[in-house]
Amino acid sequence: MTSVRDAISVVGVTRLAHFTPSKNLPHIIADGLIRSSKDLADNAPDYFDPTDRERFEQHPDKLCCSMQFPNGYYLAQARKKPDFVNYPDWVCLLLDVALLERPGTLFSPCNAATARGAYLEPGGDALIACYSPVSQPGSWTRGANHQRGAPTDVQAEALVPAPVDLSHLEAIVVPSDTAAMNEAGRLDQLGMSSAGINWVVSPIFFDRNVLSSRIRFGGRIDEEIWTGDDT
Repeated sequence: MTSVRDAISVVGVTRLAHFTPSKNLPHIIADGLIRSSKDLADNAPDYFDPTDRERFEQHPDKLCCSMQFPNGYYLAQARKKPDFVNYPDWVCLLLDVALLERPGTLFSPCNAATARGAYLEPGGDALIACYSPVSQPGSWTRGANHQRGAPTDVQAEALVPAPVDLSHLEAIVVPSDTAAMNEAGRLDQLGMSSAGINWVVSPIFFDRNVLSSRIRFGGRIDEEIWTGDDT
């Protein structure tokens, strides 16, 4: 049996990714925690988004994370929800990969909601299975140019016990310099200093088709540090 720590080294994953509507960001920063949908529903219903109710994988107490890169298919689907028509802006939280070692973390080699969570398993071997040459289910193949650290099925997920303290937040990814300026400015206006946040600009993170193609077949996935010096 492989430990999760050893599995992390084997597959080369270095971070986790979690999409959230940007309107939630001030609450997350003020709270100091990234909470599960169950926690939000029970204790902060004003910040409970309708997409969170559709937790078909049966684990609403955990935080859904992608490995290495975000799940662009999730974002594309979430943006179509009527409740988000007036809130089109999203951010991607990059989190410490060590969260995978939390007891109770589950791994799915496909979207965690597939077959209502039937493919979720704990342990290092389950993590390694997300990087198999041919994914099961789905039969996605892992070619020679597949991005190291990214699972074979780009929708593979880890469900991490929540809440997650912001000490595990490595960066916030936005689609443009303008978005970074707007998000940082809004936090500052609300009295929440953005000085300690690492901002990263990566338009590809928010483009499902381009991101998926470059994960699977190679190509640059640019991530530029935004400092605000040009604003």
